Amino acid sequence: MTPVIRPGRAAPTGDGRRTHSAADEGSISLFLILVLFGAGLLFAALLSDQARVLHANGQAFDLAGSAARVGAQQLDATALAEGTIQIDPRAAEPAVEAYLAAHDIYDAQVTVTGATVTVTVTQHVGFRLPLLSGASGADVTQTRSATATTGP
Repeated sequence: MTPVIRPGRAAPTGDGRRTHSAADEGSISLFLILVLFGAGLLFAALLSDQARVLHANGQAFDLAGSAARVGAQQLDATALAEGTIQIDPRAAEPAVEAYLAAHDIYDAQVTVTGATVTVTVTQHVGFRLPLLSGASGADVTQTRSATATTGP
């Protein structure tokens, strides 16, 4: 019986076993595993950095809004006695800064205009892999306003 040789396969030897070259030791498999593992780690680190930036963005949004509401509660008593709703800037700015300091935010911009308080919060998020992104991190900035009104 004559052995059947299929295209793309090594020819069998006289005893029916296939021959393999000495260079085919599986080293390419180990190389691919190491490269794919490294690429997977880098991808996971980049996803982690992106998730941290998104979390900081949401946190800055919430803090700016809450701080603006704290500032909007600092009404000017003299204007209120005259029937006008106006925020006292001398009371609102320290109240906003104290609220943000309690949440470890020390560099914020507070603007009081009439009955409206506007707060801008900026947070820095450090990257875990700064070499890949070319930067040490990202700055996240959110601005929110609150207006004092009458009624519930």
